[in-house]
Amino acid sequence: MKILKHNPPTAYLRAIIFLFFSVFNGCAGMDQLEKEAPPEPLVINNALPFTDVPVPSGFNRDLKKSFVYDTGNDKMRVGHLFFDGNTALKPTVEFYRNEMTNKGWTLVNSMAGADTFLNYRKEGWVCTIIIRPRSFSRSIVEVQIGPVQMQPK
Repeated sequence: MKILKHNPPTAYLRAIIFLFFSVFNGCAGMDQLEKEAPPEPLVINNALPFTDVPVPSGFNRDLKKSFVYDTGNDKMRVGHLFFDGNTALKPTVEFYRNEMTNKGWTLVNSMAGADTFLNYRKEGWVCTIIIRPRSFSRSIVEVQIGPVQMQPK
């Protein structure tokens, strides 16, 4: 039987080398975390010519269904716009709840069922947003916007 001698300086040296490389690799990992770019903010489009009505990134206007009536002098402008996108119902509803408020709109009321209806008001304007789910986590957004109808006196 062969007897192995324990050599403390070699064991300590191996432990120190192991710790050195462990700490060195850990620091390199921290540098990589710091160098990673933060995610880019969500690009928000507008329902032109209504620049205060946001449209989520990835949604495209359905030009066959959409229309805008504009007198050209900003006295009368109404729109009925349709958008189709690759975002599910719930995140799309949350987008509108947040972004319409950020654009100065006040939520008047909302109804949720198979479709979600969000009714907003802004000085002189009303806007109804209807969000319908589609298959494969897609949504259709319908925007109805126009001036507040004045009550006859």
